[in-house]
Parts: sequence; C-alpha cells; structure tokens
Amino acid sequence: MKVRKIILASACLVLLVIAIIQTVSGRIDPVKVLTLKENIDEVLVERPEGNLHLVKQGEDWFVSDKKYMGNFNACESFAEKFADVKLLGKVTKSDNEAVLAKYDLNEEKVYKVTVSSEGKTLRTFRVGKTTSTNSQVYMMVDGSNDIYMAAGTLQSDCAKPENDFRSKAVIQIDKDFIQSITVDKAEEADEDVARVYGEWTLIRGTEGNVYSISGETVPPDFELDDEKAATWFSGCASLAATDWLGDNEEIPGEKMIKASIKLVNKTISLDLYNGVDEDGTEMYWGRCSETPYGFKVAKYSVQKFQKNPGDFSK
Repeated sequence: MKVRKIILASACLVLLVIAIIQTVSGRIDPVKVLTLKENIDEVLVERPEGNLHLVKQGEDWFVSDKKYMGNFNACESFAEKFADVKLLGKVTKSDNEAVLAKYDLNEEKVYKVTVSSEGKTLRTFRVGKTTSTNSQVYMMVDGSNDIYMAAGTLQSDCAKPENDFRSKAVIQIDKDFIQSITVDKAEEADEDVARVYGEWTLIRGTEGNVYSISGETVPPDFELDDEKAATWFSGCASLAATDWLGDNEEIPGEKMIKASIKLVNKTISLDLYNGVDEDGTEMYWGRCSETPYGFKVAKYSVQKFQKNPGDFSK
C-alpha cells in the first residue's frame, strides 16, 4: 500500500514539474529578427557624448555634418548591424524612469538610433546597457515601451568615437601619376632629428622607370638605382593617419621635414612634425594639402621621407 502511494505521489510530482515547465516556456517570447528590406544610407546616433552621424552618398560614406570622408568598411558594418536585429525575448514593459534607468534606457544614458534610406526613417532604436555576458544589450524599438534583450554589442558599437568611422587615408594616389618628389629639412629643424641634409628631388623620366636626381646633396659621380627609385615612388603614393586631430587643434610638435609630390595635374605638399606626448613617448604629426585637418602619423610613415640621395645609389 505504501509503495503504491509513493508511486502515485512521484507521478503527480513529475506531472507538476512538466506543467510548470510548459507554463514558463509558454511565457518566453520566441526569438524575433527585425530585418529591413531597404538599404540603410543614413545612421544617426544621439548620445550623451555627442551625436554620431553617418551618411552614404553613392559608394562613399561621410561622417558628421562636416562630411569627413568615412572608412567604408567601418561605416558599412555599423549600418548593417541595424539592418538585422535579433530580439532574444522581452524582458519587461515600462515607461517608468526608474525601470528605464535600470537598463540604461533613460535619457541620461540611452543611445537613440535612427536608421534611414533616401530620407525616409526605417526604424528607431533605444539602445541600453550590455548584459553581464557582454554579448547582448537591452533595447526598445520604434517607440514601444517593450524592453527586449537583443543579440550583439550594439552599446559599445554606438559608443565608438567619431574618428573610428573616419577614413585614415591622407594621400592615396596612383604611383604612375607621380612626376617628381622633393624632400627638404624644415628650416628650424635639427639635421640629426630630421635626418634630411638638404633639399633634393627625384624625377621620373618620360620613359617610365628611368629616373634622375638633383640637389645640392647629390654626390659627384652619383649613379642612381632606378629600381630603388621606383620602389620609393610606390611607397610615397599612400600615407595614412593613425588618428585625426581636432578641427582647430594645433600640432604640438616641431616641423622637421617638408616634402612635395608633383603629379600630372597638381602638387601635394606635406609637412611632418615630431615631439613627445604627456608621458614622454616620441610622437609624429603631419599636415597635408590633401586635407584641412592635422593628423597623427606612425614612425614608419615618417621614415619614408627621411631619405637622402645616397639612399638611391647603386
């Protein structure tokens, strides 16, 4: 008799557990993917530290209302994150300020994102804090009071500085358009710092990879290595910033090198500076006629122009 009661009690317990599981499961929202059919060509992120505004025109992305040239891959990838948003489930529903603050969805901390296509708003998001796993965020969509957990790292993506979306290209030209490059030490620079000992010019001949060199520092009976000259022209056809300075920010270093790259249709001027930052680390900066903005530049990029005629001898 006792065995039968135990069996019946166990069966009832199993049925109760199954019922509870089914009830709880029924309350969990299924995963929902919000997919946009249109191509996003504008993303506006309103955020406490200053808005981020990306606009695509043709095949190019531009950053901020000042239309800095954008890094295509960074801007495109960011826009695509809002084209397919995976909602993992609804957490709660509320417009109470205290509840919103719990998820960083209050006005002081929320990232308000608007994505558009051809001037038409496609969708709006309120992006809140990242979960403890760092792989989901809390989010509200299209003005609803529903708070969802969404897949991805959208909060940290929205918090990226504007410079992360700007193109770092300063000089980007076809090497075959270069006619000559002139390098000189800045007047105020120390020769041992600039490592350029006078003005000189490397010239491409009309026959293609046949070069000549001129300048006060060219040694007598100098024999130019055309292959070295061609390699250097190729290297000078591109120059990238490591970061951009503020629009009105003065370069903190001292000018050490001035260079000019003569093309078929224009001449590009480049000034390079050196100095140290707050902790004493050696730093380099530049100004170029290709952009109105000062920039930081890597040491190896500066070394491209720390050349003298002897570097091109046979």
